Amino acid sequence: MAESTVERWRVVVVALATIAALPLFVLENPDSTGSLTGVADATGSVELALSVPIVVGDAVPDWTMPTSPADVANLADRAEEWHVARSNLPTVNRLAEAARMYEAEAIAMAQEIVAVEFAEREALDAILAAKQAEADRQAERARFREEEDNRRATAISTPGPTTTIPWDTAPADGGPSAEQWEALRYCEATGDYMAVNPTGRYRGAYQFSTTTWDWIAGLYHERLVGVDPAAATPADQDAMARSLYHLRGRGQWPVCGRYLP
Repeated sequence: MAESTVERWRVVVVALATIAALPLFVLENPDSTGSLTGVADATGSVELALSVPIVVGDAVPDWTMPTSPADVANLADRAEEWHVARSNLPTVNRLAEAARMYEAEAIAMAQEIVAVEFAEREALDAILAAKQAEADRQAERARFREEEDNRRATAISTPGPTTTIPWDTAPADGGPSAEQWEALRYCEATGDYMAVNPTGRYRGAYQFSTTTWDWIAGLYHERLVGVDPAAATPADQDAMARSLYHLRGRGQWPVCGRYLP
């Protein structure tokens, strides 16, 4: 896109310069002895004509007079053309300066347009990248939920222990992503921050026992000691879950911790 834009404005610059230079071609006829290209020739011709002496018999050459009336007329014509060319020179110079000015303005305009188009392209790329990132997040969420639904279906139809993660698993650097925390909450309590399991022992979106909750609260969030996990705000439950994870890793959720790193 940038290359086509530059090429397009390069054509504009050439067109403007050509239009600005048209008066030069009108004023100047290369075949005319009075043209700018013929000024030097006219001057040289005048000097050459004046340098030709008039000789009569054995008389001493007269270097002050032209050789004939025709030469005098020719010199007069060339002198007049030369003066016309000289009088037109300021106009030609002004037109040439105007042509340079128009060319500079066209180039500056082309550069500005290219810069704007580049900025628009970068903005569009950023929007597309953000949309792709959001699509990736949604795909990951859908994958986690499908995996959990399949796990639950398998657990219901297959008897036996479901604990698969050691309790002392080390936490990963950086911790879980937002999508991984969401998958954990969906696994533990279908994402319900007020969920309570059938026995009443495990509560909230992360299914804290009151014992574990008060232990973590006493270490990191003292104001939450004695608070019912299912009654705590989502932000407080999230903070407590992060603290538990960074202290003991994903093994504190023996089954659903599979969605955490």
